[in-house]
Amino acid sequence: KRMKARAPLPPNQPSAASRIHSEHKPPAETAVISDQNLVSMKENMINRLVDFTVVLPSGVEQKCTVQGSKAVMDVLVDLCSQYRLNPSQHSLELKSSGTQQVLSYKPNTLIGALDVQTVLLKEKVPEEKAKRPLPRVPEKSVRLVVNYLKTQKAVVRVSPEVPLHNIIPAICEKCEVSQEHIVLLRDGITGEELELTKSLEELGIKELYAWDRKK
Repeated sequence: KRMKARAPLPPNQPSAASRIHSEHKPPAETAVISDQNLVSMKENMINRLVDFTVVLPSGVEQKCTVQGSKAVMDVLVDLCSQYRLNPSQHSLELKSSGTQQVLSYKPNTLIGALDVQTVLLKEKVPEEKAKRPLPRVPEKSVRLVVNYLKTQKAVVRVSPEVPLHNIIPAICEKCEVSQEHIVLLRDGITGEELELTKSLEELGIKELYAWDRKK
């Protein structure tokens, strides 16, 4: 026997497959809807007027209202213009409503995207620029003639303004004399020892005798 063909579904009634499809929307469609909601929420925040309290560098508080679509940097410029301040010398510290926590932002962040209640207009503390070392003034020096080993002479360039004990290392190095055994004399005849706390300038000399006690 030939089986009867199935009767067609009523025209307005969806098939079981389409019903299941409509009941269980794929994640992509759900994501699109939630993204649209976020976008509309953001648009509402940005398009709204933002009221906040401005605290000026002097401590005076003022009420202020700006469009949420304005960037934080533009708010800084507008506030500085309003209160006759230099924008390059000031910055904004934004505090949230309720918790009064400091909000982090970028210069192009829209003010409406932040939960701002208080805006502190602060004067920038000038950072101490790394001080360039002053050009070194050439140290005053003179040619000191040192007589040693009775017949030897050496010339040492030293400062005439420092005590003699400061230039002993240079003399010893030049004359190959030990610092422990050196004695500085005014001349080789009288044997007058020079005061090591005085300078060449104070002693009025440019020549002296180095005597090695050991020898």
